[in-house]
Order: sequence, then structure tokens, then C-alpha cells
Amino acid sequence: MTPKRTIVVIAAVALGVVAATLSYVYLNNAQQRAYHNAKMVKTYVVVKAVPQTLSGTVAINGGYLEQRSLPAEAVPQAAITDLTTIKDKEAAASYSVGQVVVTSMFVSTTAEAGAFSQSIPAGDVAVTISVDQVHGVAGLAVPGDKVDLLITQGTTESALLQNVPVLAIGEQSATQGTTSSNGSASTTSALNSGFFTFAVKPADAARIALAQQQSLGIYLLLVPPNNPVVSIPSVDVGGILNGPPTSG
Repeated sequence: MTPKRTIVVIAAVALGVVAATLSYVYLNNAQQRAYHNAKMVKTYVVVKAVPQTLSGTVAINGGYLEQRSLPAEAVPQAAITDLTTIKDKEAAASYSVGQVVVTSMFVSTTAEAGAFSQSIPAGDVAVTISVDQVHGVAGLAVPGDKVDLLITQGTTESALLQNVPVLAIGEQSATQGTTSSNGSASTTSALNSGFFTFAVKPADAARIALAQQQSLGIYLLLVPPNNPVVSIPSVDVGGILNGPPTSG
């Protein structure tokens, strides 16, 4: 290569570097003007659409999230600044490109310790009914007890379910015990709320819900522990006096 051509190449490279530098400065200044010289903070945004239940580890390693500098006023207070906080979590919903990543977007894959749902036996569901003091054993039942459910149909009283576990009364559950941190008055109020939550099979929950929806009178019968399941015949007005004069 001749000296003249070498000088031309060097000059071209130098001009390219200068042009690139000037372009960067111009674009950076333009961005600052667009943000009105706002204070910039580093945060993470979604750069690839995140599907629901995607694990945090995959989101991090798969390039779904990227650190960006954004105006402070555009960044939510709950925006994450450390990706390690979502490694053992999963996406709570689907997220589109451009969303700022906040703590609530990724949740634990296991129920938190002490969650009420952990008190529901496997295969059962929780269902709640509302009864008054007369129908609800005068508020004597507590979470952890078992009750029989009777329903009134016209002039007939029939057994609906037996030995139904009481998971909670009001917001007081069996796992919390019967003594509240605010004292016995608070606990008594919760137990007298009239809202009983039971653990039953899904089909039985549907029966209970329908009985409540149809405004059929539901009576709760408090039963002792290990109470045997027995046949309870329906009773109508004409049969009230049938049977022995004493119970037992």
C-alpha cells in the first residue's frame, strides 16, 4: 500500500471514529432533552413476552428481562433492583414487552407457611355458610369441632351431612386457636359472627351452597369427637311426637 493510500485510510478511520462519537453525544443529549434532564435510575424491564408461570430463573437466564435506565418518576416504587429475588419464583401472569418488573409480578411457587389453604384436607374444599345464633348452636362451636347439618324443606327436617369439620368461624381458624392477640372479646366476636367455614368434598360443597342459595333453613348440630355416622330419618310436622319420650 502506497503512503498516500495509507494516509487516506487512516483519515477515513479517524473521521469514522469522530462521526460515531458525535452521534453518541447527539443521541445521548437528545434522550436527556426528551426526559427533560430527569434523574435516571436503573431498573429491569421485560424485553421478551413473559408467559404465566414462567420461572424466575428461566426469565433471567433466557433473556426475558433486561436492565434499563429510566426516569425516576417512571419507575414504580416496587420495581426490583436485584434479579436474585425472583429466582425461586414464577410469573403470576403474562407480561408484555416494555413492562417494568415489580415485586408482585413474580410469586412463590409454594404456599406461604401458615396459609389458610394448608388447613384444608387433600381432596376437600372450603365452603362458608351464614347462620344465626339459634341455627348455629348459640355460638358454642369453635374451629376444630364437628357438626351435623340439617336442612328444612317446608315442614320437613332432614339430615344433609354428618361429622362436618369446622375449619373456621368468622376469621378465626382452628390453626389460630381460640385466643386472639387482642383478647377474649375479639375472639368471642369472631366466633359469634355466624359465618361457618367447613371442609367437605366438592360435591357436598355444591349441596351446601345450593341449600343456602335456596334459603333452606340450615341447622348445625354440635357432635362429640369420633361421633359415629348413623341413619337420621327425616321428620315432618306429623311425626314430631313419634319416637321415645327421652333422648338416648
